[in-house]
Amino acid sequence: MGCSVVGSAGTAAGLEAVVKAGAQAVNHRRWDREKGYLEACKAAAPEGFDVILEMAAHANLAVDLQLVGQNGRICIVGSKSQDININPRTLMPKQVDVRGVFLGSATPEELQDIHASLFDAMQRKALVPVVGLELPLQEAAKAHVEVMAPSSGGAAGNVVLLPPAECNL
Repeated sequence: MGCSVVGSAGTAAGLEAVVKAGAQAVNHRRWDREKGYLEACKAAAPEGFDVILEMAAHANLAVDLQLVGQNGRICIVGSKSQDININPRTLMPKQVDVRGVFLGSATPEELQDIHASLFDAMQRKALVPVVGLELPLQEAAKAHVEVMAPSSGGAAGNVVLLPPAECNL
């Protein structure tokens, strides 16, 4: 679609998955040890990113505000439930739009459109989901833990709940 895409990961497997998906990979774990992460992101998008999909706003929103471009958008699709400190003034000069995205707020019609688009993209192989862990439905509680604190040390794909054997899906 003509987009330049940068993905971040914190493990070798995650970085490999980002590259395999066709994006430029940046190691976000380097942020704690050196400025390499921030510099790599700025090098990838010198004018700032048009859109940032943020999976961990509790940890990254302040950094995202440094990386987003003029009239850019930060879409928060994941965050732990905790307060963070940001300076609202950083939003103003760039006229940044920060938006929370929550699938649970979608209307039934929107969900139908979303599902149809996703299944179409998967059928065309334009979207190939990466499965990192499969768990039986009975272990749904463990799935929530794995999403927030992966036992592998980093998320390397989706956590999928498998239906019971007696379910005809």
